[in-house]
Amino acid sequence: MANSYDDEDLKLAMALSLQQSPVPKPCKAVVDLTSDNAGEADDEDESLKKAIALSMQDMVRSSNTLTQQAAKSATSSASNPSAGTSFPMDRKAMEAERLARLKERERKRRRTPSPDRPMKLQSKARAPAPVRDSTRLQPHSESALQYPRGAIKRTFATKFPRTDDVTIDELLQASTVNIAVISSFQWDAEWLGRKLSHTKVKQHWIMNARDAETQARWRKDLTGCGIPNLRINFPPMNAAVGNAHSKYMLLVSDRKLRIVVSTANMEPVYWGEVENSWQPGVLENSVFLIDLPRRADGLVGSVHELTPFGKELVHFLEVQGLDAQIVKGVLKFDFSETSQLAFVHSIGTTSDTDAHPTGLPGLARAIQDLQLDRVKSIEFDYTASSLGAVDETFLQRICSAAQGLSYSATSKTTNLGQNFRIYYPTEETIKSSIGGPDCAGVISLRKAHYSSSTFPVKCLRDYVSTRKGMISHNKLLFARGRQVDGKLFAWVYVGSANISESAWGAQKVLKSGKLGKLTMRNWECGVVVPVPSERLEGLQLAEGEAPPMSVFEGTIEVPFQYPGEPYKGRTPWLQNS
Repeated sequence: MANSYDDEDLKLAMALSLQQSPVPKPCKAVVDLTSDNAGEADDEDESLKKAIALSMQDMVRSSNTLTQQAAKSATSSASNPSAGTSFPMDRKAMEAERLARLKERERKRRRTPSPDRPMKLQSKARAPAPVRDSTRLQPHSESALQYPRGAIKRTFATKFPRTDDVTIDELLQASTVNIAVISSFQWDAEWLGRKLSHTKVKQHWIMNARDAETQARWRKDLTGCGIPNLRINFPPMNAAVGNAHSKYMLLVSDRKLRIVVSTANMEPVYWGEVENSWQPGVLENSVFLIDLPRRADGLVGSVHELTPFGKELVHFLEVQGLDAQIVKGVLKFDFSETSQLAFVHSIGTTSDTDAHPTGLPGLARAIQDLQLDRVKSIEFDYTASSLGAVDETFLQRICSAAQGLSYSATSKTTNLGQNFRIYYPTEETIKSSIGGPDCAGVISLRKAHYSSSTFPVKCLRDYVSTRKGMISHNKLLFARGRQVDGKLFAWVYVGSANISESAWGAQKVLKSGKLGKLTMRNWECGVVVPVPSERLEGLQLAEGEAPPMSVFEGTIEVPFQYPGEPYKGRTPWLQNS
């Protein structure tokens, strides 16, 4: 499969629809994350081969030796999207780079002014470079937490005005980080290695590999390449589990823990970066982040003392098989400011549990914990980059969970056509986007699913970004309404879960009307962020009217035009399978 993409084909496939120049990877890569049956795994693997081949070729472009290794790996491990990750294994080149770094450090050391030199000369030698926008600088000192109560940001996009967004460099704060735990579905290891130094930052990468053979090969390759301070971890998988799709970071520095949950993979295109000086960004994503201080007593806390957010985060790390020292390190930080937030996960290999419900039952528990249940009326606006075999029963399950309820056939149902909007791009919107169809491989809806008589076409709205021409990789669920006592509420979920049973869990409706056993195919995670009550107070609404989407201002910059245009005969962007 990898041989079908030679260099010339890649250049053509990655051309902009309106500008015949290369665009960032992973354009032309079709990734389907919504296969809802274990029997469909082979089809899903085939759809990933292109993504793997492209990623392998891109990441090793600087070395002919590595390119050959990548092509071989892409052919032999197409069932594993993390096989698209490449480590720099050219020992001769690595040694040359190491010597060059040593030489550069020695040169800088010699240029550093001596403490005995006159202050005037020292000041001149250390004069900082001009700053174009000081408001965007990350603090070198961590005397104050930047996001102590959490925030949701859009990802930066080259050539677009900066609004409430964040760059990958601003997010990582590489100069202050000591330890980084990073989970992603797709990787550009070379790019990330330039962002976070392996000599300065201890890194743990949570990667996607389904079978033991592939995992063993990656561990062997990692040992052979000799990259310092890097360990890789693979969440538990079995034949029924499709993907480790969660996207999160734990960034530890001297005074704080930065927790990041995003919709973006660890490749430059997802973070709005490009490879030249003229090209605009192609894909947009969203990021939740919060900075937690170290505990005042300096001790390792107890899980039992944590907020529900902290408990579910720690549980997720434990079941993913992370080193116990990572969990111990997390417990050194103060989670008190997360009491108004909820960490929601989908745990592959795990069915329903009482202590730590996952998938949609986990969402329901989160809504209860945040006291956002007891709902009288509710409106939903959900945008995702992939739609699975969606039907009305599945959407009603989402509606029930979002009200803190367990679904049953006798549950109060939501008027889906009126109150549930799914934002997904039409074919027309993709064709007119900056990247065009060749950059829409990460946007997925199978033709067979859309053609089904049970697919809820009436819920679809065209996703049109407020940054004209951007293709969305967001997964955002907006909910707003009234509780039974008349109190207004609004909250947003941001995370990795698309609109599919693979992401949220499959449950059959039994003859009794109740749901059967929960089965999970993906590892996912996300955060529920409520709109502050003061933002809702004073709204002048008609009786029974839900808060408008504008109520989210200050909590999240809604990235799409709403309420969105119904399809009206137009077709969605489809993958022909």
